[in-house]
Amino acid sequence: MKALKVTAFWVRPPEEAPLPEARAALESLIGSFYQAFPEYTGALAFSQAPRPPHHIFVYVDRDCSGLLPGAGQFLHRLLQGAFPQGEVRAYGRVWLERP
Repeated sequence: MKALKVTAFWVRPPEEAPLPEARAALESLIGSFYQAFPEYTGALAFSQAPRPPHHIFVYVDRDCSGLLPGAGQFLHRLLQGAFPQGEVRAYGRVWLERP
């Protein structure tokens, strides 16, 4: 994943099967993220589409301008681990490191 200031993640299921109901898994996953990055506590929200294939969206609230690259990469790995059958895409702005 390129260095992004991530504002949203989209978890897309494979074409052959929808994602399962994920509320409990996402609440646990976000709790793990907050333990590692307490400065973001309360900054994340999620939703899951009610109809198949039940896409999942994890996003920052309006008071947060995005997750810095290290935090975004950590959350990306958590999502990939929780939904190995899905494709996880990150959205945000490219983060340019200053030399």
